[in-house]
Amino acid sequence: MKKRIQLSAVAAIFLSQITVVQAQTFNSVTHIHSVKTFGERILMGTHEGLFEFISQNNMSPIGKDPFDVMGLDADKTTLFASGHPSPGSKLPNPLGLLRSTDGGKTWKSISLLGAVDFHSLEVSGNQIYGSNATAGSLMYSNNLGKSWKKIGALKFSDIAILSGSPGRAVSLQNGTLLKTTNSFKVTTDLKFKFPISAVESIGKELYIAAQDKVYRSLDQGSSWKLFKSFKGEISDISASSKQLAVVVGGEVLIAKLT
Repeated sequence: MKKRIQLSAVAAIFLSQITVVQAQTFNSVTHIHSVKTFGERILMGTHEGLFEFISQNNMSPIGKDPFDVMGLDADKTTLFASGHPSPGSKLPNPLGLLRSTDGGKTWKSISLLGAVDFHSLEVSGNQIYGSNATAGSLMYSNNLGKSWKKIGALKFSDIAILSGSPGRAVSLQNGTLLKTTNSFKVTTDLKFKFPISAVESIGKELYIAAQDKVYRSLDQGSSWKLFKSFKGEISDISASSKQLAVVVGGEVLIAKLT
């Protein structure tokens, strides 16, 4: 589950080569709500639609319907999104849960069309957590969004689903990392020495951002090792099996994982 991000400029640093490439979004892109790794691609959910970050000065629009992409997540080759219809669209507002199996070129409505605006989504396997901005509640699905249940108020700034049995996840609340085995009916604190700004899981690995550093855990948060240090405070992270995207100020920094 990712927070809304507003970036005035986007840059990429490929850490394995320690080279810097400056880049800017198109002038028409007024708000970037989310940054998401998708295999070897970097996707941007924006007020003006879905974009791919390509290279210097190159944000390439994806698909023919530039709807307002609020929540955005991916699981392997499938994208999930929510938000608001584009100007002139005949679709009801908000868009509920949408799914794309062609990289965002086309989208299919799964559920809650006209009822829910998910400002953030977290997807893994058959599980989805969604922050319902319409009602101010956290929602959960164990069948990829076909049906949902409300599991409490919106009190977490980020969620990452853990591997293993359904219901295992970690979340952030006021900089503290919490762990659950039953979809947040009960949580326990995972102690850490600094306030945490973002959390992300990929497979059996767990990543957190704290101040200007990213830490990695291979035992679901029982122990941590420093992964990378950066030159500024980190606001968000996103991981795929290929790479980790780290948002620092108005930049997106890319660390290769393979």
